[in-house]
Amino acid sequence: MSIQAKHRLKAVDRRTSILELSKEVFARNGLHGVSVNQIAAECKVSPAVLYQHFPSKDALYEAVIETLACKRDDYVDAVLAGPPDFADVLYRMTVVMVKSRITDSDSVRIELRALVDDSKVSEQFFFNQWKGLTDYIQISLREMMEQGELGTVYLRLAVLAYVGLVRELIIELCLGELGKNDKVSVEYFVKGIIDQFLRGVGLKPLQW
Repeated sequence: MSIQAKHRLKAVDRRTSILELSKEVFARNGLHGVSVNQIAAECKVSPAVLYQHFPSKDALYEAVIETLACKRDDYVDAVLAGPPDFADVLYRMTVVMVKSRITDSDSVRIELRALVDDSKVSEQFFFNQWKGLTDYIQISLREMMEQGELGTVYLRLAVLAYVGLVRELIIELCLGELGKNDKVSVEYFVKGIIDQFLRGVGLKPLQW
């Protein structure tokens, strides 16, 4: 490997390190609660080095939260792994979402802080974070209404209600008392949410 290639590799490693350490900083302080100098100190680099990789604090924050995204591809295996009916697919997609989030408590703290940071970047990110799940709910419920399998449902309210239930579960499993109970599985809690949601929109709960 050439000396130039080695330097490039070190630059990539340094950028990765800055992203990981900055995630912890943003999780503790939020976007507006920390300066570039403080972030640089936490990352053990100078502000000049930080700016070599990210042109601004906002750009660094955007790069950090992009690493937290749950992509649509993450749901593919879950969708194909079992029965194709609405409730079963929603259950499997939700398990994927919850498990991906609770393995990284910093991402959950960043999401909570983003609610008060008033950042367009974080607002768009968390919209995208939930989009695979919310699109599936909205499209599926609309199809059921059109086919006469379901009464009239206010789709936006249904989607917001489901996101609220799942977000609360993620927070409790990651940061609250539920996370201390290793005798009950994520799947158990998600089944409870699914049943509650199905009843709320006028569908029969599943026989698990």
